[in-house]
Amino acid sequence: MKPILVHCHIYYPELWSELKSCIMNINPHPFQLYVTMVEKHQNIIKDIEKTFKDVHIDVVKNQGYDLGPFIYIINKLNLDDYSYIVKLHTKRELAIGNTGFRGLDGFKWRTALLSFIKTPEIFNRYLEAFDKNPLIGMQADHSVIVHHDFYDEKAQKHMRRYLKDKQYPKHKYAFVAGTMFIAKAPIFKDIQNLHLTLADFPDPKGEHKTQLAHVIERLFGYFVYKNKFVIRDGLLKPETEQKYHRKDYIKMKFIYPIIRFFYQKKTTKSGKMIVKICKIPVFRRRIK
Repeated sequence: MKPILVHCHIYYPELWSELKSCIMNINPHPFQLYVTMVEKHQNIIKDIEKTFKDVHIDVVKNQGYDLGPFIYIINKLNLDDYSYIVKLHTKRELAIGNTGFRGLDGFKWRTALLSFIKTPEIFNRYLEAFDKNPLIGMQADHSVIVHHDFYDEKAQKHMRRYLKDKQYPKHKYAFVAGTMFIAKAPIFKDIQNLHLTLADFPDPKGEHKTQLAHVIERLFGYFVYKNKFVIRDGLLKPETEQKYHRKDYIKMKFIYPIIRFFYQKKTTKSGKMIVKICKIPVFRRRIK
């Protein structure tokens, strides 16, 4: 097997130790580690260089969240030199009161995203799944794989517009919500062919509107299917995964929209908790 390309983007330095433990679970498989960070954290750099041998560190702008730095790295590489790509980043915990993707609030979303690399044994099982099923192109925990893209209508519209502008054919796709996964490296040649740079991504600081990064998140999955592969949780039997898909379709298409219409509670980045009934704000309070 060729080396595994590992990209780790560090925006929240306090989460580095968790990702470090996950990356160490890749051993004894050969891998090259590429780390991007938005500030030169000397203590983390020393720890990285002490822990890992084949490592490259770049300080980059946080444009496009973790997506821009990832593309910045793969654009410099020959993907034929690698078997797989492992993509990781320091996904923060959601503010108290916010409900994350599929109800995975707080640290639960990050935990689900990292579950494929949680232990050496689990990581090996995901690698074995690629060999057992050659149709698999990307893997992650089933709870973060989106087959029915109903939860972000604005991102859907941006994605459809982008495909039309690029004259890409329409076809069914899935994607990993949160973009932490293991995937076959050659699939990302299609991303390289977009010739994107960090300058193409706006600085997300203080900005949470749908933007190019959300389109790229979906394009990762789009290109998996374009290359005649699928996205799966290789640890589940196909029939079990299909049951999850059907339940997810019902929840995302019917149940969640009704719940969100009648009741919403969220905490803004500025520390305000807002409760809405039938989309009308009925309560506001600043959280200390």
